[in-house]
Amino acid sequence: MTRCVLPALVLIASVLCVATQVPAADYFLTIGGGYAPTGNQISLEKNVLFFQHLLAQKYPDGPTQHDIFFSDGVDPGRDLQYVDAAARVPRANLLLASVFRKTKYLNHRYRSHQVPGVRGGTTRTNLSKWFAEEGSQLKPGDRLLIYVTGHGGKSKDKKRTANTQLFLWNNQPVLMTELTRHLDKVPAEVPVVVVMVQCYSGGFANLIFRQGDPLKGLARANRCGFYATVETRPAAGCTPDINEENYQEYSSYFWAAMLGATRTGQAVSSCDYNEDGVVSFAEAHAYALLTSSTIDISVKTSDAFLRAYSRLPKSRSKAARRKAAGVERPPEPERELLHPDTAFDELITWARPEERVVLEGLSGQLEVFDARRARQAHRVALRLNKEKKEQATRRTKLQTQYDKLATRIRREVINRWPELANPLHPQAVDMIQQEAAAIVDCIESHASFKSFSRLRRQINRLSREQLDRDRQWAKCQRLIRLLESVALAANLPRVASVARQWEYAQLVIAETATLGVNR
Repeated sequence: MTRCVLPALVLIASVLCVATQVPAADYFLTIGGGYAPTGNQISLEKNVLFFQHLLAQKYPDGPTQHDIFFSDGVDPGRDLQYVDAAARVPRANLLLASVFRKTKYLNHRYRSHQVPGVRGGTTRTNLSKWFAEEGSQLKPGDRLLIYVTGHGGKSKDKKRTANTQLFLWNNQPVLMTELTRHLDKVPAEVPVVVVMVQCYSGGFANLIFRQGDPLKGLARANRCGFYATVETRPAAGCTPDINEENYQEYSSYFWAAMLGATRTGQAVSSCDYNEDGVVSFAEAHAYALLTSSTIDISVKTSDAFLRAYSRLPKSRSKAARRKAAGVERPPEPERELLHPDTAFDELITWARPEERVVLEGLSGQLEVFDARRARQAHRVALRLNKEKKEQATRRTKLQTQYDKLATRIRREVINRWPELANPLHPQAVDMIQQEAAAIVDCIESHASFKSFSRLRRQINRLSREQLDRDRQWAKCQRLIRLLESVALAANLPRVASVARQWEYAQLVIAETATLGVNR
């Protein structure tokens, strides 16, 4: 079937002309916090505070409306988890926790959250009510921005891996398809921008489709979004550490790029990659892709659109089979399609300015400079993955030895203080406090203790090395995925209808918008 090919720049410029004629007011909805006090880390609270600071800078007179739902809402209970750097866990408790394999939450403290202006808790009822009563009343020309900073889970449907979960307070899950139904209550004339940083958040990139299903076409509303990681992987972040300098999560980079400063006030070099005077959402996303050294493989909604409606050339194996059958060259349309392994110097000419910066920057960080850039990055990823597996095997062996030694030491402790076999025994707490010195001496003088301590250090070192390799592997995936996205965008006019190309142009315009009263 013959397709009409329209230059992308003409389409995008046409949509931009229409978009700039509409006056607008921005409305904000923040959904934050964990699923329970033990999963409601202080970094989630500070994410909301940083976002509030950003909005105060971008909207000097205050945003039109900012509704915040966070953990247990206005309940004064101790819902927030943090680590008190000044507090010290007694040596006896540390050693007992190690040999009894009960180190989780050992040095954590709890208090009530301190997010100002909270409207309520993150419950299914509150969200449903907000979209029915507030979201549905937004007017044409308004824009809704939703920021989600919390926890997420994989899809429970193996046939639909994109239907991932957002966990609300009291472990209430919201599926991607459910959030899509909520968004359907917002008038179609109101653009929606979503920023989500929870694990497996990439599944929510599908909220641009009807009922979250690419087979059912694009939703009537103009929606776009930016997500910490793909639908199959956990995300970085969520820490009880009170030191914000240690925060390494997607929205820290995303909002810092738009603000021009980190959450600790350090200046961020200009992320205005196309030099138009403002930093767009897409440019902030590019900054996060390029700068963050985390396990995240961050994505945006146009990535989901292109993977649904564009395509790459048929696989090399099929091409080889055609050649073996006497067909020397693929059909004409196939020859026109770009591939992630198209010569880099050619492929990068199809990239937008922020994409070029990321492609060149990640290539430099990974030291991959071959013409077939995706292939080389894939080889690096395979090597890193092999090294990770080897480290995991060594770590498992060490962990087995460590557990055996812990059992030996634990047995001697229980023989001397049988009440400690159950930490909830009425006498256990008093015993640990009153006989702390004797307990420490019993453990540290054990014949296996030196080997036990050495194994723990080796396991921790291997864990750090595994994480470092996983971070490098993630950078490889970012580069490969972006090369794929550039090729898919270039191929879209050759495989899609004019209507589909127009939809993509609208999506790109939404992604390249910005925050502020003069957006």
